[in-house]
Amino acid sequence: MRKQLLRDLVYLSTSVFSAGIRNIAVQMFYDAYYPEKKETLVAVALFISALCTMFGIMLSSRIIRRSNEKKAPGRNRLLLTAGMALALCLTFAAMFLVQHSLLYMVMFGISSFCLNFLYNVFDVFISGTVSDDDREKNVRILLTYQMIGYIAGPLFFSFFSASPRLCILLSVILMLVCYLPVSRAYIAYSGSTGSRIHADAADEAPAGAAPASVQRADRTALVYTFLMYCATNTLMPSVAYIMKDHLLVADYAVKSSLFLAGTVLVSALVIGLFPAMKLWKLRPAAPLAMAAALGMIIVLHSSSPVLLTAAAVLSGIGNGIFLSGSRYYVNFSAAGRGLVGRYNKAMTEATLAGYMMAAVLSFLCIRSGTAVEPVKLIAIILLLAAAGVIACSRSLKNDTAK
Repeated sequence: MRKQLLRDLVYLSTSVFSAGIRNIAVQMFYDAYYPEKKETLVAVALFISALCTMFGIMLSSRIIRRSNEKKAPGRNRLLLTAGMALALCLTFAAMFLVQHSLLYMVMFGISSFCLNFLYNVFDVFISGTVSDDDREKNVRILLTYQMIGYIAGPLFFSFFSASPRLCILLSVILMLVCYLPVSRAYIAYSGSTGSRIHADAADEAPAGAAPASVQRADRTALVYTFLMYCATNTLMPSVAYIMKDHLLVADYAVKSSLFLAGTVLVSALVIGLFPAMKLWKLRPAAPLAMAAALGMIIVLHSSSPVLLTAAAVLSGIGNGIFLSGSRYYVNFSAAGRGLVGRYNKAMTEATLAGYMMAAVLSFLCIRSGTAVEPVKLIAIILLLAAAGVIACSRSLKNDTAK
């Protein structure tokens, strides 16, 4: 148990960095140095970060396969992890020191690449070496760490953003503490790190069995997943500017961090308290709850604590229903349909599409002199409405995957 708690700390640090930078720190940087073009520049920076994240995962996956084939010695693994960790520390620290947009995007992209390269390496290593008896326990630990990170990251950077050196120091200390246990285990390990979990029944048919066809319900479910991820990945980084420019909140960084923390906490409660199968059946409620929350913000146009709390609760309920229910569908589908891989691909594509949409909308609004946030909120509500229509599709109601 102690070994798992220490190795899984990597999920905590990764969540703190990714959620804190993506949802708070980058918004505060552009608000301070490029206030007139901040919406467009933030969306472009997030898009570049998402691309670099994807490349980091792709490259690390290739290296993992080659390492397993050739049984790479511990020295190579030491050089790999140490080099990436050093590059991550340097580029991450530079993000708090530079004041030029292009340099900031470059540092953001490189740090995202290094962070997710290491994350994928360690994720595959941990998943592939945990015993069958401890798999469920390991999943509970890593999900708990991730939820803590999603809450702590934005709060941390919003409170300490005025002290760049303190942000750098505490972040590096956190990374060392969280990376050291898993790095030592990874370097010392002499076997294959291929993940047994990732090669699950959702992706591989039983020996001798004919491959299962991808059903119409599967394609519909993936469209629903794409639309929901596109909406949520556009919304979360926008919360800070919704608070500042639309609701005119003075201490917008802290308030938006608390809003995001409340959303994540409610999502975690929904995921933990309700069976995933029932949440999948309630899938139309996910976009409805989130659209209702955004509608309240647009119509009431108030920064009242009661309104913001209600919006955070509704958003958290919708997000929790979506995450748990959609994951249930792909993980428990018939063997051979490859829905886990398709789900992850849809999630990545939705992230890129959401950031690109935000960049285009921001650019057009700035050019026309229109307020960005109301337009962006309406676009997100339209995505959620489309997801709601798809969620009520007859093919999903009548699917036989479960």
